[in-house]
Amino acid sequence: MYNVLPACFYLWLYLLVELSLHEAVLQRPQIFFSASYATYLTGEAVSLECQANVDFTIQGYKFFKNNQEVNGIGAASANKYKIRPAKRNDAGSYTCLYLTFDKIRGRQESEVSFPVSLSIIDQPSTPSLLVMPEQSLYFEGEAVTLECQHPGVNSQISYHFYKDTRNILSYQDTSKSEHHISSLNTKDSGAYHCEYLILGHQRTIPSGKSMQKMITVTALSSSPLLKFLPPYTTFINGENVTMECEAPSPVYVTLYRFYKEGEELKGPSSHTGMYALYNLTKENQAEYTCMYWSPKINREIPSTQSITKEIYVIDPLRPPLFFVDPPSGRIWDGGNVTLYCSVPEEYERTIFHFLNNTDGIISVSTDSKQTTAEITINMKKSNSTVSTKYYCQYTAEIKGRSLLSPKSPQIEITVVPAGSLLWLIAIGVGAGIAVLLVIVGLIYWALLPKKEEKKDAEESEPIHEGGCKVTSL
Repeated sequence: MYNVLPACFYLWLYLLVELSLHEAVLQRPQIFFSASYATYLTGEAVSLECQANVDFTIQGYKFFKNNQEVNGIGAASANKYKIRPAKRNDAGSYTCLYLTFDKIRGRQESEVSFPVSLSIIDQPSTPSLLVMPEQSLYFEGEAVTLECQHPGVNSQISYHFYKDTRNILSYQDTSKSEHHISSLNTKDSGAYHCEYLILGHQRTIPSGKSMQKMITVTALSSSPLLKFLPPYTTFINGENVTMECEAPSPVYVTLYRFYKEGEELKGPSSHTGMYALYNLTKENQAEYTCMYWSPKINREIPSTQSITKEIYVIDPLRPPLFFVDPPSGRIWDGGNVTLYCSVPEEYERTIFHFLNNTDGIISVSTDSKQTTAEITINMKKSNSTVSTKYYCQYTAEIKGRSLLSPKSPQIEITVVPAGSLLWLIAIGVGAGIAVLLVIVGLIYWALLPKKEEKKDAEESEPIHEGGCKVTSL
């Protein structure tokens, strides 16, 4: 009885060891893709790896596709299974197990691994690059849009655009496959192409690159010179002006355009380079520019705009105010008279002109915005009494143009000989004394009758004696 118990104990112990060894043999392996992603393109190589974490010798591996062993499909090496090149029918669910053999247990198979799913998709179609608008030559400032076109893809997409192999833009937006250049310059010249990347499969799947499209950008032609005929910018209401757009020589020009405050002026002068404005008014007062077009590689290339020139329209100048001191205009021989000339408003620069009908012009120039000038003239008489008519004008400088005003009203200045003047003074003094004497005499004669009446009253005063009234004779 006691001999049987130890034997049972050893048998039970042996069974436990064997059971633990059996459990170790049956441990489930892991299957995974060597590239760490499960989506492949047709034609690519696929590598599956079966991994078992055991301490004993593994005799071999088996791989299964959709629960069917895949002997003869692809190539098996050790714990790896390779498919090259991948085809659409290679897609499916893959599992694996490993084999062991020993003298006690014989040939053993592990449990099957958990499955992994292999997806095979076709290579993305090569896109085409569309350039809108498509021109043989572009000029600076034009806009162009590049669109990467391809068949629809049910996945997230990233677009890449390249200029001379350099990536110029990339973003992720399935609704936008365009690259827009709003204002071209010569640095944008080059060869452009595009590609798109399919995302969302644990990897980025690139399409092929589109065919290149060349974009050539040229600089605008040199700016023209805008001229006014007559050659000033200030005009009086009712005057005419002709604008000329002069291109640099020897450029061949096919078209001209004139602009007022940026708006094109319509008219028949597009091929002549001349544009006339007749009977100017305040509505014509504005800034003007012009441009021209010249042919180049089957395109009309515009110039840059000319320097801006302004047309300034004013009312006709008003005559000045003219006055003299003394106001009577009569001055003795050798005396001084002061002439005043006053303009109705301030100008950038004013030149005053004092004129008469005998001696010509005396001009007074001012550098500031002066509105009044004066001169003092010593008047001399050579023969008999002489009367001279004086008046004034002014020249106003307005935005580079000098304009002469109308004449002021004339004032006559008379030079009287010195002797005649003294005689007139003497007569005036005598007349004044006479008037004074007459006034004094009138006052005296007015007061004399009052004195006589007072004396008569004193002599005829009555004397009372014994109650009788006595009147003296």
